[in-house]
Amino acid sequence: MISAELIKSIVDESLGNGSLFAVSAEIRKGNKILVMIDGDNGVKVEDCIKLSKEIESHLNRDEEDFELEVSSYGIGSPLVMIRQYINNVGRNIQVKLFDGNVITGKLIAADADKFTIERKNKKNIDTIDISYSDCEQTQITVSFK
Repeated sequence: MISAELIKSIVDESLGNGSLFAVSAEIRKGNKILVMIDGDNGVKVEDCIKLSKEIESHLNRDEEDFELEVSSYGIGSPLVMIRQYINNVGRNIQVKLFDGNVITGKLIAADADKFTIERKNKKNIDTIDISYSDCEQTQITVSFK
């Protein structure tokens, strides 16, 4: 039986310790395999195609049929890995905390334990450190100004 753990293992082995990394791997109804990857320098279509072929080479459709989708992590998707926070320093983000508060600002630093947002208002600029464990969801915000 195809499992998310098996797929994640294949993906991690295929990507190694390079600039690409797995964000998620899941199996949905009808044996639909969804793999989401991100990269320190972005993800190219060719990267998704190569990984898709690598995953397929480890699975046998004669034993168990499946549908496979490998895609890059989109700008509107929430950040879920510390590596993504580090890669997005300098971008504007919106953070929803578990206590219900929402904080918007510029991501100016990120490390293994926390990240720092710079908030500007009419009178001053302040910074706030946020622990990853306090975050329900963080998204990059895009401005078209």
